[in-house]
Amino acid sequence: MKTFKYILFLAALGLSGCAGTMSKENTDIQETSTLESYNRAMFTFNTKVDKYVLRPVAKGYKAVTNDYIRQRVSNFFSNIDEPISAVNHVLQGEFYNSGNNLGRFVVNTTLGVAGLYDVASTMGLEKNKTGFDETLATWCVPDGPYVILPIMGPSTPRAATGFVVDGYTSPMYWVAQESDGEDAWKVYYAVSGLKYLNLYAENMSLLESLEDGSVDYYEAVKSMYLQNRSKINKCGVHGENTPNYDFDMNDMEDY
Repeated sequence: MKTFKYILFLAALGLSGCAGTMSKENTDIQETSTLESYNRAMFTFNTKVDKYVLRPVAKGYKAVTNDYIRQRVSNFFSNIDEPISAVNHVLQGEFYNSGNNLGRFVVNTTLGVAGLYDVASTMGLEKNKTGFDETLATWCVPDGPYVILPIMGPSTPRAATGFVVDGYTSPMYWVAQESDGEDAWKVYYAVSGLKYLNLYAENMSLLESLEDGSVDYYEAVKSMYLQNRSKINKCGVHGENTPNYDFDMNDMEDY
């Protein structure tokens, strides 16, 4: 019961946080001066955590693995997320895409050795990832203000809501939930940690290049994030004032 209350709370946060961005004259993702002060302070904190904790761990992980192993890890988690995409495609009214996701999940789980190999793509079942964030966008729920979250980094109320809901609809979560044992949850958190460690390790060089080549690293990350957000905003929520950013985060969406 606490789980569903938490989801409802975050959904309400997403809606209330977006309420001020619905007018035609003010359609971009907003960041007030007060919020920017908080964002920059939290960004500084996150950057230090990244420098002294996350990056050394990621470099150690890359040192003991290779591209082949990291690709297998990426494929495994991408396959686990297929049911999440299938459910959200239904919520978006895209039933063909939902069937495509379910087909990919069945093929890759069986023929692809638990998803380690993307056999489905060779059979014409192309990856079509989506989530609850994009579902909310389909329902014309605006993004709300740009905000930096502790450790997690750039986000918006709608993105944070989608992240949490997707987490609770993940097959990994429900396996741990049904197991109802302390060891199952330990495995769940360890596997989840591996998922994001692998993703971070694969994209660490991009972030390092962005930091080294930026006069204002905060603004560079913000621009890159909002450029990526503009791809999933629908219903004309952002109108004609959506900025045209120069960064592409496609490579960071493997799963």
